[in-house]
Parts: sequence; C-alpha cells; structure tokens
Amino acid sequence: MHKIYLIHTSVSCESEAKKLADDLIGQAICACVQMIGPGLSTYRWHGKLEQAQEYFFRIKTTGACKDQVINWLHIHHPYDLPEISWTVHECSEEYALWVDAETK
Repeated sequence: MHKIYLIHTSVSCESEAKKLADDLIGQAICACVQMIGPGLSTYRWHGKLEQAQEYFFRIKTTGACKDQVINWLHIHHPYDLPEISWTVHECSEEYALWVDAETK
C-alpha cells in the first residue's frame, strides 16, 4: 500500500495563497500545493458569527515530511489560529514515488 499525506489549511486572499504555495514548494517539503477558491467560510470567532472569503489548500507530502510542513505552517501562516489538519491517502505506487522524489 502506498500512502501520501494531504495537509489542509486556508488563507484569506489570493496573494497570500500564492506566496504560501510558492514558499512551501521552495522548501521542498511537499510535492504539490493545490489552491481551491475563493470560497466562503462561516464560523464563530470570539463568540461572534463571522463569514470570510478564503482560499483552501491541499498540500501533498510524505510521512517523513508531514511534521516539517505542519511546523512550517505554524511559523509562517498569516492567521492567529490557522486550520492545520491532515489525512492519509492511499495512492498509486507511481504517484507516491513522485511525491517522495519531490520532497527532501
């Protein structure tokens, strides 16, 4: 079984999204960053109902680099409390090998 990690987060504007994606790829700790959006998020923040436009990320990496990506996001993410969540996905051997080859 071949696996990759998908790490999820979001940011508020396209320029932040592009910078985050470029920086993550530049660090070679992930193979691909998919940006989806803009979309609308509705949430409660400090007891108040909020709505915000956001760009959503799927960051593709290996098990060996997952913690590096998470730590990097904690340091560089523009939000005070960003969503940083992840899932493990089974994938083809060829795709897993590509993700592994593109990460350090």
